[in-house]
Amino acid sequence: MSVAPAGARSGTLQQNRTQARELAAEIAKLDAQIGSAVTRYSRATRSLEAVRRQLTENRRLQRLAYKEFGLARATLAARAVAMYKQEDVTPMDAVLGSADLSDLVTQLSMMRTLARCDRDVVRTVETTKQELADRAESLAADERTAEKLVGTCKTELGTIRGSLNERRAALAGVRSDIRRLAAATTVASPKPAPTVEPPQTGGGGDSGSGPWWSLIQSAAAGSGVSARGMYRLMMIESGGSATVVGPGGYYGLFQYAPSTWKGSWNPWRSSSITDGAAQIKATALALRQGYGHAWWDPSYSWAFQGN
Repeated sequence: MSVAPAGARSGTLQQNRTQARELAAEIAKLDAQIGSAVTRYSRATRSLEAVRRQLTENRRLQRLAYKEFGLARATLAARAVAMYKQEDVTPMDAVLGSADLSDLVTQLSMMRTLARCDRDVVRTVETTKQELADRAESLAADERTAEKLVGTCKTELGTIRGSLNERRAALAGVRSDIRRLAAATTVASPKPAPTVEPPQTGGGGDSGSGPWWSLIQSAAAGSGVSARGMYRLMMIESGGSATVVGPGGYYGLFQYAPSTWKGSWNPWRSSSITDGAAQIKATALALRQGYGHAWWDPSYSWAFQGN
């Protein structure tokens, strides 16, 4: 089996590292989008549940109105029976059977009063029924709108999750290629020279280190990563020069591509890519988030061996 030259392997490895960084940045954006979509979906679901509760309450009120309407009708019938107490008795029979004019006037007044009260009851019940019917129609429209919104949010969420799964699968494949190429490169490449070790004192007097060692110690402690590993990684990548531009358009102490540096994962992306202090803090965060192997191998494996 023929073996690719070390230079070719290194070039392929560099391309894979670039691809891995870009995929990781896309995944970070999709994670943010999926969070927003979940929030919108939850709000739409709560809105739909509220509308359905209102519909349930409206149906209860409708049933109550129908019962009251039935009760009003029964009351009218009972009043008629109580007034006449005879079969087939008409209001005219009651009028003609009055003993005198005073009795007749009294009965007519009572009949008008009862009729007016009964009409008011019926009118109130009918008005309530119409109001409830209108409310039911409005709530049904609200329910349809809320269901449509929930469906839209669910579809959007599924699309984002599908894209996220595709990016994660692609990133896993690239990382696998990086590990394979890194292993092949490690065999042919020398290990870092002792000059990449951090200085023995807290100062920045080590060759090429400038003021970076104390900043690395602070950032590494804040993110819970190895300061020694970060220093070794910096020296392997850039030799401690914040303004160096490497092959392929990588910049600064830890050799970031501009697209990776501007990713949403990086709270210091507004700073210059050649700002050494910003790169140190951003790299400590990236290492804590698990981007070490994907973004810097084989340098990462060398730098953090034994850590």
